[in-house]
Amino acid sequence: MPRPRLLARFGELAVEGAGLLVAVPLWVWWAVWKGGYPATVFLVAIGYLALAAAAVYLFAPRPRLGGASAWALGALAALSAWTLVSLLWADDRGAAEVASARQVLLLASFALPVLWPPTARALLAGVAAVPLVALCGAVSALGGALADAGTLVDGRLAGPTGYANASAALMAIGILPALVLGSRREIAIPLRALSLAAAGALLGTFVLTQSRGGLGALALVLLLAFLFVPGRLRLLIPVALLAVAVGAALDPLLEVRSAAVEGGDVEASLREAIAALLTSTLVLAAIAAVYAVVDSRIEVGAKTVRRASAAVAVALGGMALFAAVALLASGPDVGGWVSDRAEDFKTPDYAQLESEPSRFTGDLGSNRYDYWRVSVDVFAEEPLTGSGAGNFIAPYLERRQGEKSTIYAHSIWLGSLAELGAAGLLALVGFVVALSVALARAARRLGSGRWIVVAAALPLAYVLVHGSFDWITAFPVVSVPALALAGAAAGVLRTGNGSPAPGRQSASLAVVLALALATVLAAPLLVAARLSDRGATTWPANPSRAIADLERAADLDPLAAAPYVRLGVVAIELDRPALARRAFDSALQRDESAWYPELQLGLVAAEAGHRERALSHLEVALARNPREPEARFALRSVREGRAPDPRAVQRHVLESGD
Repeated sequence: MPRPRLLARFGELAVEGAGLLVAVPLWVWWAVWKGGYPATVFLVAIGYLALAAAAVYLFAPRPRLGGASAWALGALAALSAWTLVSLLWADDRGAAEVASARQVLLLASFALPVLWPPTARALLAGVAAVPLVALCGAVSALGGALADAGTLVDGRLAGPTGYANASAALMAIGILPALVLGSRREIAIPLRALSLAAAGALLGTFVLTQSRGGLGALALVLLLAFLFVPGRLRLLIPVALLAVAVGAALDPLLEVRSAAVEGGDVEASLREAIAALLTSTLVLAAIAAVYAVVDSRIEVGAKTVRRASAAVAVALGGMALFAAVALLASGPDVGGWVSDRAEDFKTPDYAQLESEPSRFTGDLGSNRYDYWRVSVDVFAEEPLTGSGAGNFIAPYLERRQGEKSTIYAHSIWLGSLAELGAAGLLALVGFVVALSVALARAARRLGSGRWIVVAAALPLAYVLVHGSFDWITAFPVVSVPALALAGAAAGVLRTGNGSPAPGRQSASLAVVLALALATVLAAPLLVAARLSDRGATTWPANPSRAIADLERAADLDPLAAAPYVRLGVVAIELDRPALARRAFDSALQRDESAWYPELQLGLVAAEAGHRERALSHLEVALARNPREPEARFALRSVREGRAPDPRAVQRHVLESGD
C-alpha cells in the first residue's frame, strides 16, 4: 500500500476511534511505570484526558449518546459525585481526596469513548492495543527482574505494577482479547499469529506472578468467553495451543518461586524461565501461523459446526458427570472437605503459604475474610454513607483480628459498601447493569461482528471478577483500559461516527468543562505529591530542603495529613522533638482517626518527662490500633517508668509495614 494512502488510513482510524485511541499512550506509560498507581502518575493523566477531551470535542465528529450507554455513564457519574461528596464525612479527607481523583480518572476514561463512540474497525484497533500494552508491561517486568532479581517478592514477579496480583491482572486483560483475535478468520494471518504469540508470552509472565486469585478469575472469564463469543468452538484450538506452549515451559517458570523459597539460585532460575518462555513463544508463533493459514483455507458447513458443538458439549458434560460419579464413588467426605476449606479461608496461615514452593498448590488461606468482615461491620454502623472514600484503614486497624494491615477492603463491592454505603454500592451495581444491557444491544447491532464487542468486554469482565476479591482496580493500567474498551463497545457504530442526537451535545460539553475544572484542582495536588515524595526521600542528604518541601506540600494540599506525618517522621529521625510535635499535631487536625501521630506524640512527651500526657496519647494510639505491638510496648514501658526511643519504635513500625 502506498505510504500516503497508508497514512490516510491511519488518520481515518484515529478520527473514527478518537474517544478511545487517544488514551492508548497513557496505557503504555502506566504499563512500564508502576501501573499508574502513584498519585504523581495518575494525577497527570487527568490533565492529559482534559486536553484530549477538548481536542476531540473541537475536531472529531460530533458524538451520539442514548439508551443504556447514557444510563451507564450517568450511574458512573453518580458514583464519582458521591465519592467526592464523601469528603464531608471522611475522617481522613486527604485519603478521600486521592480516592476521588482516581474515580474522576475512571469516569473520564469511560466517558470519552461513550460520548465519541468508535466504529467497529476502530474498536478492533483498541482491542488489539490491549495485548500490546500488556506485553510492554511484561517486557518491562522481566527486564527489571533480570537486572535485579531482588525485585521479586518471595520469588513472585511483582513488576511492572509493584503488586504481583495487579501485574497478573494486566497480563490477563491482554490474554483474553488476544485469544479471541487469534481465533477469528476475519483477522489477517500475521495478526492472528502475533496475537497468539503475545497471549503465550503474557500467560507465561502471568505464571511468574503466582497469583492464585488471578488464575481462578482468568479461568472463569475464559469460560464466559466460550459462552458468549460467536463460533465459540473457534476458541478451542487457540486455547489448546496456548496451554501446550506454556505447559512446555511450566517447570522452569514454577522453579523461580521454588528456588526463592528453598534457597536456590533465583537469578539462574529466572534466566532459565525467561529463556524457556521465549522459546515457547517463538514456537507458538510459528504453529499459530500455520494454524491460521490452514484455518483460512478450510470451509466448514453450518451443519458440521452444529454437530461439532453438540459433540463437544456432550463430551464436556460426560467428563463432568464421570468426575462427579468418581468423586462420589471414592467416598470422600465432601461436606468435611468444604468445611476444612472454609476454615482455611477464615484462619490463614501466611507463614505456611509463603513457605510453599508453589502458591498455586497452597490452601485458601488469606486475610480477606477479616477484611470483608470489617467491611460489613463498617457498613452496619454507617449504612447510608459509609466511612468515606479511601477511609477503610482506620476502622480496619481498630477491628482487625489478624496481624496484617491494609488500605483496601480487597473487594470493589464490599469496599464500596464500607466506604460509600448503600448509595455507593447501588450506583456501582447500576453502572454494571446498565453497561451490560448496552453491550448486549451493541452486540445485536453489529450482527456477525458481535465478536468484537465480546472481545472488548472481556477485560472488564475479568476486572470485575478479580476485583471482587482483590484491590487491583486501584491500578489505572488495569481498570482504565478495561473501562474504556467496554464503554467504546457499548456505543460502537457500524460505520462513521454518525450525527449528534438532539439535546445530547450538552453532555460532551459538560465532560470537557468538568475535566478542565478537575485539572485545575488536581494541579496543586500533583505538585504537593511530588514535593512530599521528594522530602520523604531526600532528607538524609539535605534535611532543610526536605523539611521545606514537606511544609510546602502540606500548604498546597490543605486536606492531606500525609505530608505532616512524613514531616514528623523526618523530625524524629533528625531528633527534633519540637518539629515532630508540631507536625504530628497538625496531622491529627487533618485526620482525627490516625493512630501513628498519637503514638509518636506519646513517645515525644515521655522523652520530655510528661508522663500523663504521654499515657493519654499512647492509650489513644493503642485503642485505634489494638494489635500493634509497638503501641503495646510503648504504653507498657511508659507505665513502668521508662521512655522508649522514638526513633527505634518508628523504625520497627516502618519495617513491619503498618
